Amino acid sequence: MKYCFFIFSLFINLSANAQLCTGSLGEPVVNISFGNKNSAAGPLRPGVTNLGYAATGCPNDGNYTITNAALGCFSSTWHDINRDHTGDEDGRFMLINATNAPSVFFVDTITGLCGNTSYEFGAWVANVLKPSSCNGNGTKPNLTFTIETLSGTVLESYNTGNINEDAVLTFKQYGFLFKPDINTSTIVLRIANNAGTGCGNDLALDDITFRPCGPVMSASIDGVAGFTKNVCFNNQTNLNLNMSVGSGYLNPVYQWQLSTNLGNTWNDILGATSTNYIRSGTSVGTFQYRLVAGESAFASVASCKTASLPVTIKINNEAPKLGNQTINQCIGGSINFNGASGSGSSLTYQWTGPNGFSAAIRDPILPNIRLGDTGRYIVQVSTNEGCSANDTITITAFNAINGSYTGNNLICLGDSTLLSAVGGSQFEWYNNTRAIVGSNSSYLAKPTDTTTYQLLFRDVMGCSDSINIPVKVIKPPVVDAGPNRSIMQGNSTALLGSISGQNNGFVWSPLTNMLQQNTLTPLVSPFNTTTYTLTAYGLNGCTITTDTALVRVFVSIAPPNSFSPNGDGIHDIWLVPGLETYPFSEVSIFNRAGQIMFQAKPYAEGWDGKYKGKDVPSGVYYYIINRGNGEALLSGSIYLIK
Repeated sequence: MKYCFFIFSLFINLSANAQLCTGSLGEPVVNISFGNKNSAAGPLRPGVTNLGYAATGCPNDGNYTITNAALGCFSSTWHDINRDHTGDEDGRFMLINATNAPSVFFVDTITGLCGNTSYEFGAWVANVLKPSSCNGNGTKPNLTFTIETLSGTVLESYNTGNINEDAVLTFKQYGFLFKPDINTSTIVLRIANNAGTGCGNDLALDDITFRPCGPVMSASIDGVAGFTKNVCFNNQTNLNLNMSVGSGYLNPVYQWQLSTNLGNTWNDILGATSTNYIRSGTSVGTFQYRLVAGESAFASVASCKTASLPVTIKINNEAPKLGNQTINQCIGGSINFNGASGSGSSLTYQWTGPNGFSAAIRDPILPNIRLGDTGRYIVQVSTNEGCSANDTITITAFNAINGSYTGNNLICLGDSTLLSAVGGSQFEWYNNTRAIVGSNSSYLAKPTDTTTYQLLFRDVMGCSDSINIPVKVIKPPVVDAGPNRSIMQGNSTALLGSISGQNNGFVWSPLTNMLQQNTLTPLVSPFNTTTYTLTAYGLNGCTITTDTALVRVFVSIAPPNSFSPNGDGIHDIWLVPGLETYPFSEVSIFNRAGQIMFQAKPYAEGWDGKYKGKDVPSGVYYYIINRGNGEALLSGSIYLIK
């Protein structure tokens, strides 16, 4: 696992004062990294070092180990190390507790080099001793790197000088350049420790590399020096990539390569074998180009070539567009502008238009437009990467409609009114539930309740107006003359009339024997049973409504105690005066034996002294009268005389 070791590591990586490559570098021909979790652990192969191998832990004097961590060594007089110089916690390094006498402790034969090619040798070294250890006077490692031919000819040698302790463990890269002749492909690397005896002389060694070092390569894009260029997709043109290559090759060959995954892999571009390359348009993305150079004698050997820094061409998404638009609006209306939106980047907007119109938001509003607002409005949409696009909205302002109507606003329930629009050429009629009820210039309204209609006008230019038309429905008043009443003749009672809803006045009839005639509760004292009528007049001449109340008048009853049904026309019928005023009355007449002689239910006529059509004998008979109004029964005797 890789870590951002400049934040989290307990050590620092630095480049020491060394003669490192300042030109173009190739891929490492050799990289002695001492392995990681994916490689087998163990000692170096025989003959590479004269030090003893310690399989685990902290090596003693004259010994080394290959490890990915060293913690608490020698009572923590060494720095704790928990990863190699790259920051990979699983990467291994060579941890050395040097001998007490100077010696060559590392020798290795390096093959596969290309003649007449400059190489950069590099190695990362750290003094693992803490500054406070050895009483602050520790022996400091002092290394000499030597490159020799197989015959022992020294091609190059470099001495690090004393490698001091650091407060934080610090890996430093030491290196130099060397160039074998055209016939040399194998060399010998020797690393000597020049320090002597004493406390200290402890070090970590990592990533010994050999990389081809070519001349300086400087890029230009369309004649402008530089290695990067941002291009908007919609503005692409062919780009001239040119690489200026410094001296150093006898007979150089070139190859342009392309990477579309940020340099993880590179592929040759067919036919691109000069220092100049014409790039044509592509899709959106990041494209990296580099020039690989080498001697023609080793043209087929990748490890003999060097590569320029990558030329990065980033093709950015074009700014979004909606396309040109035309909007017609009526004077006094508003315009809601719409700018293009997009994802993946933050967009900025700049609107310009007539009368100094300006806005910097996506969807501005132009309220209450005037005739002078007619014209072209332009929005420039720009991305973070500087790509932009323009949209044009053409606005035309038209005179507005001023609509009106004719028709009645006040109708009686059940009536209708013709509403007619004045102005416009297209119409929509809506009721108060926003349901459309008509589309002609006139609408016959017959609401059952007060309703506000909305009339929407439009003309051929799309201008519109709307008005609200209230139609009030006059409903008839609800009249109640009150409950029926009952009184004894000579008494009086109050009528309990009521009227709900609007009305234009009322009247009672008949007015005979009525007091407080102009109220809903007049006092009446009819001589006979009377029906009173309450009449209410509707507003605006609308429906008249009536209701009645019956006042029943009862009279006192005095049944006669005798009659003579002898046919002389005098008292031939036993009659009960006033009983006819009791509509639910009953009369029963019995003989002495309790046999019913006569019965009337309800009472309508008197008794003629017959039973089943035959005269009954003279004598005393008895009656029971039920007046049917809840009062007590009346009873008595009748003397029938012949």
